[in-house]
Amino acid sequence: MVPETLTTILDPHFTTSFTARDFSYLVFDTLFAVDNQWRPQPQMVERWTRSDDGMVWTFTLREGLVFHDGSPVTAEDCVTSLRRWGARDALGGLLLRATASLEPMDAATFRLSLGQPFGLVLEALAKPGAMVPMIMPRRLAETPATRPITEPVGCGPYRFVAEEYRAGDRIVLARHNAYKPRPEPAIWASGGKHATFDRVELIAMPDVSSQVSALSTGEVDYLERLPADVLPILERNRQVKVQVVSPFGYQGILRFNHLLPPFDNAKVRRAVMLAVDQADYLPGVAGRAEYGRECRSFYGCGTPYETDAGMPTAPDLEGARRLLAESGADLSRPVVILHPADAPGIASLGLVTQDLLTRLGFTVELQVMDLNTFFGRRAQPGGWNIFHTTNTVPDMQTPLQNAYLNGAGAGPAGFAGWPADREVEQLRAAFAAAGSEPERKQLAGALHARAAAEGFYMPLGQFVAASAWRAELSNVPTGPAMFLWNIARAGR
Repeated sequence: MVPETLTTILDPHFTTSFTARDFSYLVFDTLFAVDNQWRPQPQMVERWTRSDDGMVWTFTLREGLVFHDGSPVTAEDCVTSLRRWGARDALGGLLLRATASLEPMDAATFRLSLGQPFGLVLEALAKPGAMVPMIMPRRLAETPATRPITEPVGCGPYRFVAEEYRAGDRIVLARHNAYKPRPEPAIWASGGKHATFDRVELIAMPDVSSQVSALSTGEVDYLERLPADVLPILERNRQVKVQVVSPFGYQGILRFNHLLPPFDNAKVRRAVMLAVDQADYLPGVAGRAEYGRECRSFYGCGTPYETDAGMPTAPDLEGARRLLAESGADLSRPVVILHPADAPGIASLGLVTQDLLTRLGFTVELQVMDLNTFFGRRAQPGGWNIFHTTNTVPDMQTPLQNAYLNGAGAGPAGFAGWPADREVEQLRAAFAAAGSEPERKQLAGALHARAAAEGFYMPLGQFVAASAWRAELSNVPTGPAMFLWNIARAGR
């Protein structure tokens, strides 16, 4: 199959890239996973208990869990993996900061004792979006969180074939024969994951016309994400099926670097937000009118906490110019936009912003690079002012899951862009501790209004994208990520 881009990061805890996440779902497994009703379901866990006050949780693993290196999965592996995940992930970090102790009880059982209330323990362990709390052997989980692992060993349905790996060109996976699927039907990332193929090959093929040709001739079986302009070609081909597999889709994101001028000034950030017309961005990522919608919610539209509190209600270019004048920003200083040209779904956003900033009077420098370089550059606090990305809406749906609402600022607890806002962090902590859904909804709205007023980032609309595969494939999973288990080929 051909992913949108081929990850070179093989560590599920190291990046929010969904291409790395999708690879990781094949190789690693999780303690819990959500179904299509967003309900956490046990995955590696066989049973668990919760104390009456919700402060002590005890988990026991399923029997027969084995890593790809032949070692049994233990509670110690799980505890060490969760600590490493929590050092990198926004929601994981909040969970661990609320945790008084996380310790193995025996080979198959571990206990999490909270030091302060945290109402989303299972939701955190089941989160479907990057960074997913996937389990790896203790020896790998002890790798410092500042350094990615390079030996991806999990206990998932497929194992990484190191001798056939060619960075940036091909990732080969082979069936993990010791994997024991759960008995329940697979729903999203939960339930029985059956490795129905001997091998899965993830192939880099940046040119879209080459992808279409390869799928049409049967050279490849599956294309992850396609621009809308090529869909009519494939829809006329009876040997190919075109379908949207993720109904919630993606959110486009314009992210400011809060550490450097001019976007260290909230008025400048708000001015750009006020100038944004989502209708200018959506055609480049959605392609078809029915694939895109305007949405100003940090949490995504159609999600439980959807709100546009604090957001500009409509684009106002002249109002944006007046706000810029009030800010006193030096518009002659170049604004550097990181531009991953090999990721069309992101690159198109940058071109619209380049034009918008130019019309506002900024001097703009578009720095072109590949996607993997982009991920490295955006993690550095210097040398850039704006980046764009797209993130799956399930990753954005709460104040804790949306990494772009992290208000911890610079340092290991923050996230690229590094907004620093104590009020947002207090609201996130209150949301985590809340014991009722009405309370969480009120807190989510207050947090949204504050983060919007401070210009954490600007949503650029919500859209879905189509995948395509050979028509002889059946049982292709749907969900918020690209899942490649349980697929069958006709005649086999």
